[in-house]
Amino acid sequence: MPANNENIKITVVEKRGKRGCDYCHRVGDVYDYAKDAGKLCPWMLTVANMYITKLRDGHTFSRGPEVPDGAVTFCCPDPRVMNIFQIEYTGKIEDKDHK
Repeated sequence: MPANNENIKITVVEKRGKRGCDYCHRVGDVYDYAKDAGKLCPWMLTVANMYITKLRDGHTFSRGPEVPDGAVTFCCPDPRVMNIFQIEYTGKIEDKDHK
């Protein structure tokens, strides 16, 4: 993971499957990525890290009106659970221009 994990909030915003999460994530749970990464499901983090990297680089994603700027939602990769997570990045966009 990149060294700067601040300004990243991960929230469980919806649940679509009937089975409970092995990591006990529930709708409404909010995690500070810098402090709580060890409490998060490693399957979910594998997907989340791809989005976090893109958000830090200033990439935007198609989203509905309920998702704020600098955020993205994605589904848990465990098809038996189907938690929906939202990542919000409020930090400075990293400068990738290496001259």
